[in-house]
Amino acid sequence: MSPVSAETGVSLSPANQSVELGSEIVVNVYVEPDMPISGAQFDLYFDGSVLDVKSVSEGDLFSKTGTTLFGEGTFDNTTGNIIYAHSVLFEKEVTSPGILATIVFKTTATGQSNLQLVNVVVSNSDGTAVPITVENAVVSISDTSSSGGSTDSAGSGSGGGGGAGDSGEQFGNIEFKDVTERPVNKGMNVSYTFKSPENPIVNVNFTPLKNSGYITTTVEVLKERSALVSDDPEGLVYRNMNIWVGKYGFATPANIEAMTIGFKVESSWMEANGVNTSAIKLNRHSDGKWEALQTMSAGEEDGYVYFESSTPGFSPFAITAVPDSSVISDDVSLEDSASEDDEDQTLDQNMALVLFIVIMVLIAKRGRDT
Repeated sequence: MSPVSAETGVSLSPANQSVELGSEIVVNVYVEPDMPISGAQFDLYFDGSVLDVKSVSEGDLFSKTGTTLFGEGTFDNTTGNIIYAHSVLFEKEVTSPGILATIVFKTTATGQSNLQLVNVVVSNSDGTAVPITVENAVVSISDTSSSGGSTDSAGSGSGGGGGAGDSGEQFGNIEFKDVTERPVNKGMNVSYTFKSPENPIVNVNFTPLKNSGYITTTVEVLKERSALVSDDPEGLVYRNMNIWVGKYGFATPANIEAMTIGFKVESSWMEANGVNTSAIKLNRHSDGKWEALQTMSAGEEDGYVYFESSTPGFSPFAITAVPDSSVISDDVSLEDSASEDDEDQTLDQNMALVLFIVIMVLIAKRGRDT
């Protein structure tokens, strides 16, 4: 991916993929600057008869440096194109290589598709286009697992500790899959951001203990509970999902620490179910059981309430609303106590009235006798 002299390289990575029908694949638009840059745009053409675009998300090329304006462009799966995907970095420039955008495709038929970048423009802070070279890619899709070749599939995940490969999830149970890739270097604060409205996960964060290169994080948003678990967590389930970071065995205390997950819950769902903020929990399934993670509220915006939870690892998760039974019991006890007090007071008042009437009758009788 090294550009020729005095030219910024723009390439699709990986250059070649061989995948199975029904899988999802990740393609990165990788930029290696030869001079300071602050903006880039591209169109991408593909074979719409074998591939569908699922999502286009911002990479770290500019976002790791400052404030950006990113546009995923418009994509048409019938004609097979993405038009005017772009990103602009405000008031700064970058010289380090990185990912401009990450594209997730779903394979829809067997065959082969060329992935071709066109109308590529890379510019400096003055808006002047810089010289570039462009490298395209190809995807081959087969209907058997014997296709061979490398796969950088967005359909990746892991059983157990999390990672890439076959996650073990039933394909029909996956409602939406979100994938993003980031460079992971020792000591940096890594944050994977997810912006798709179908995804309740907002970000996945951790601190690496080793240099690991580019690592993919995958969120599988599920229709029902994960096929990897046998029961539901306590409470009312809002959403089920699997979260995998890296290949199997990567997301361990030896490699990363300070793992957190940011997520959101629709305010309307909470109101409809009579749920307050303190009842929302993120639950993780591990070692055959569910564990409610420590969950903190992070504010409310645009019809969602945002939360963050610390986690010891990545696996199947569920967002739930867990009622506080102790509060309910206390309320009931108070009501019952108040009711009993009212009854006792009424009884005392009635007895006093009867006693008063008896005394008055006795006084009246004594008056007649005298």
